[in-house]
Amino acid sequence: MRRASSILRKHRAADRVYIPSTARDNQYILAEMKLTDRLLDLIVGNIDENSPQPYAKFYRKLASSTFEIIEKHGLAHANMIANNRLVRVRFSDEQQVLHTAQQSFFFYSPKDNSTFKGYFDGAVRARKIKLLFLAKGEELRLNSAKFHQSVENAVREIAQTIGLSEGDIKLRDHQHLTFEVFEKEKGRKETITHSFKEIAARYQQQGFELPADHTTINYAVVSVPMARRLLKGTEIDYGLDEPFIELYKKIESAYVNAAKEHDIEHGVMLANGLSPFIRYDLEEKSDVQGEELISLGFNPNKEGGSLTAQWHGDKLVDTIRLVFFADTQDEAHNTYGKFVNQVIDTVKSFAKATNWKTEQDDIIMRMHQHIMRKI
Repeated sequence: MRRASSILRKHRAADRVYIPSTARDNQYILAEMKLTDRLLDLIVGNIDENSPQPYAKFYRKLASSTFEIIEKHGLAHANMIANNRLVRVRFSDEQQVLHTAQQSFFFYSPKDNSTFKGYFDGAVRARKIKLLFLAKGEELRLNSAKFHQSVENAVREIAQTIGLSEGDIKLRDHQHLTFEVFEKEKGRKETITHSFKEIAARYQQQGFELPADHTTINYAVVSVPMARRLLKGTEIDYGLDEPFIELYKKIESAYVNAAKEHDIEHGVMLANGLSPFIRYDLEEKSDVQGEELISLGFNPNKEGGSLTAQWHGDKLVDTIRLVFFADTQDEAHNTYGKFVNQVIDTVKSFAKATNWKTEQDDIIMRMHQHIMRKI
């Protein structure tokens, strides 16, 4: 028995991740419903298409009723978004919202910020209504199940009040932890311990059972700025139509070799100027959407792995993104700690191969855990 316990402790130790104490934690939940004719009829009835802003009344009325219900459930930070943009949430001490043509960025601090606001154009019929719930407090992971339950209860009441059917609303629970990989090399040595427990297991531990029909994905996105030193050592002929082919081949080789060295089986290197968003997808489709976005589908249950790269030899990007996907085999003892350590080691090997100045420049890693279910 003593020997078995010792082996178990060694396995559990391998699952622990020591990350910088400056790591930033976020949890947010998106409740999405399609903007159908039925939904319009349930809220306001007929729409005057001749009006300069035919949907303004609908948006305002829906926002007012949903915010009232949300506040009743003790949730302090929520937004209604109907602008056909992808929602991004990032940590920041300064609360602000920035919009690009295809994305809405919500910057906030879980410790301080709170607001209720709607983002819509009364002249435009959006494809979806999104309710964005932002978690607050200092111990987000310890209270993540409670936050999920509060959001679920609010969303169920919203659906019942509106008159929606079961399954009309998708609930996407996003949790991510962001940190700089080389904090220690810069002299900041304080760390905290994480195991990256699987969300359903963590929620069960916190007294909440997720329904069996939810889907889950876990993945890491690593942002590598195009520092000038990455260009050095490569012959770049700016007179060519695609002067950066050899540069990207060199970077791709460093990425693939580092991933293989540390037994990472699923990943993609992006150097095409597009911002990735990840979805659970049985067919694992990759789809460029407009000038800003690329959708990457991943099936964590699929056998066999692949390491790919997407780049354009005529474009020098600002940031290279390395995406690493965890499959079901990467889960051990209901945690993804070993996978996270593998990704960190991969980044360190990649940095060494590309002559990265770890004591000067940052490489940011964001570890995502995501579940989706219907309400």
